[in-house]
Amino acid sequence: MRKKITIYIIVVVAAVIAIAGIIGYQIWNKPHQDIKDAKAIETTAVDFYTNLANISNQKSASFINKVVAVAGTVKEVSKNRLGQQVILLKTSVDGGSLNCTMEQPADNVMAGATVVIKGVCTGYIEGDKDMDLPGDVYLTRCYQLK
Repeated sequence: MRKKITIYIIVVVAAVIAIAGIIGYQIWNKPHQDIKDAKAIETTAVDFYTNLANISNQKSASFINKVVAVAGTVKEVSKNRLGQQVILLKTSVDGGSLNCTMEQPADNVMAGATVVIKGVCTGYIEGDKDMDLPGDVYLTRCYQLK
């Protein structure tokens, strides 16, 4: 009797490990979403920032990992530590920005230009209210549409 229970436990453990391995393999090899051709939520930088900054974390989670196309005015163009181009779009909040990390560098983009950028929303990170610093909304894997 004891031998049968031991064999049963070994079979169950082996099945669980095999299923976990298959699921892990499928997740690891899942293809990346093609941002350029993906359907996007279309909005303006001002509206998108206002919506994310003023709603609860639970509601803002509905925008996380969604493809968004935002139209706005360029506040600043720079590069991050990895050498990727970062475009900051103006919002209605002084000091708050829509932070867009570009997948490919955008050509001829300067402060004051009007652009449409499409990317994946990674969320809103709050600033410091005690120091009167607003937060930023972050988009990654961005492409310039216009």
